[in-house]
Amino acid sequence: MTLLPHRPPGWEEPKLTGFLESLWENSLAVFHNKREAHRVCRIDDVMAEISESWKAVSPTVENIVPLMMFFRSHSAFRSAAALGFGGALVEGMAVLRLSLEFAGYAALIADDPTLARPWFDRDTEPAAKKRVRDEFHGGRIKAALTKLNPQISTAYSELYERLIQFGAHPNEKSITANLTIEKGAGETKLNQVYLQGDGIALDHWLHTASQLGICTLKTFERIHHVRFGELKVSSRIAEMAKGL
Repeated sequence: MTLLPHRPPGWEEPKLTGFLESLWENSLAVFHNKREAHRVCRIDDVMAEISESWKAVSPTVENIVPLMMFFRSHSAFRSAAALGFGGALVEGMAVLRLSLEFAGYAALIADDPTLARPWFDRDTEPAAKKRVRDEFHGGRIKAALTKLNPQISTAYSELYERLIQFGAHPNEKSITANLTIEKGAGETKLNQVYLQGDGIALDHWLHTASQLGICTLKTFERIHHVRFGELKVSSRIAEMAKGL
């Protein structure tokens, strides 16, 4: 695909801007060629609809923190899509993890609202920082999610581990899944792929993104049930989840 040539003076000179052009071109191709990309977009549409003009919440720290975490989870989901559609699959996994963790933190604070104030004051109060370190960990998040819904808790844990494997931590699969080997006469080249094209790795990323989007929506649905009920989005979430 060819983009319109209207670019700022000097745009063609740095290597980074060429990389950004490739991200965008790949995104167009993924949207055109991959049906799963359309599900990711539909999930984002629901998140955006929920985000718009959200006013029905009392202005307390206990209510505001889980609310703001929905917005950050949505923003991270969008940023991950920009990377994943563009082919930056390892980096996209890391940002998907951020989207998932905002949902996990929201579930933990919804389960124990006394954690909202320490979380907010983490960098201003030593006691708050200690409590956040003690309380905000995987075991507590899993317990809070299990109270919301055991199936969501299981999905969250499985997705979290997959994200860690494929890019959210610098683990083996973040490198080997993006490695090509060229063997020649007296020389072997190991190439790290920055932007993946069509193939198993891209399909895996898109499928993971869809699963994660549904998981975060179902998590927030149980935290912000009034808002989700007002918009009657539960049936749309269930429809989008088919086949995942």
